[in-house]
Amino acid sequence: MGLKVLYYSQGRKEDQNALSYLKSMLSTSLEQLTILYITEEISAVDEKKRRDLAKEQSQHITNLKQKETFDNADITFDDTSVELVNLSAKGDPVEEVSKKLSNRQFDLFVLTAFGRGGFAKEILGAHVKPILKQSNLPILVHKGNIKSCERVLMHIPRDKDRCVKLARFISRLFKYSNPTVTFLSVLEEGHPHFEGYTSTEDEQGLTEVRRDYEEEEREHLNSAKKILLAEGLETEIRHRIGSLTTELINEAREGRYDLMIFAPEKPGVLESLWHGDTSFEIIRDIEISVLKFLSG
Repeated sequence: MGLKVLYYSQGRKEDQNALSYLKSMLSTSLEQLTILYITEEISAVDEKKRRDLAKEQSQHITNLKQKETFDNADITFDDTSVELVNLSAKGDPVEEVSKKLSNRQFDLFVLTAFGRGGFAKEILGAHVKPILKQSNLPILVHKGNIKSCERVLMHIPRDKDRCVKLARFISRLFKYSNPTVTFLSVLEEGHPHFEGYTSTEDEQGLTEVRRDYEEEEREHLNSAKKILLAEGLETEIRHRIGSLTTELINEAREGRYDLMIFAPEKPGVLESLWHGDTSFEIIRDIEISVLKFLSG
């Protein structure tokens, strides 16, 4: 059975890039794509801060008409067998998206980042942050002008069960598009393996710390790698040492990836990474799309 995806269109020109990106990434694994076009009614937004930001942002964008948005999707997927479903709604986008997500009929939820420029702190847009908090589906945030997905960076979970679940999801997601997947393991400073390690000049001690850490995670990393290899996905494992946020951003920049994937254990774990300032820092400072996977 193919994937069923819900795409929240914010009625902007960038939506066209996101649709091309989805087509490239999901290839023939995509069965049904539901385009949700929401006519934003700012007066329906109860939260003052979000309402004020929505008003300010609306002055800096040119919205595509509903028909134009749906027509663009038809053109993009015209040469595929993907079933397109067009939905429209009016009101508070957070409420309307939440209604559609609550029925659990989709495998993936997709939206585009708002943009850069003067809205760096709120790059996701006025309504996206609460949607990220409420959704229990994997969420793909498309950003920039990227139209294809060829290299994927995946921050690995720290236990075998979640690592395997993520690998199975990824193998289904990329079943036919075959991007290169890089597993990224970050050994954070302060990790128990650092006990007894006292100096950055202690090269032998650092080597032992890294060896012990890699040995501990080798089994579940190899399990995940086998799952992807079985689908013909080329994989590699990279290790970095330092601050989680810093090393994620550095690797994303240096590796020229098209997508970065996280897999928090459950809602609340790594909450600061996804719902606080750190999530906005990562999205602001890198140019690639981001996928948040929840294993349930």
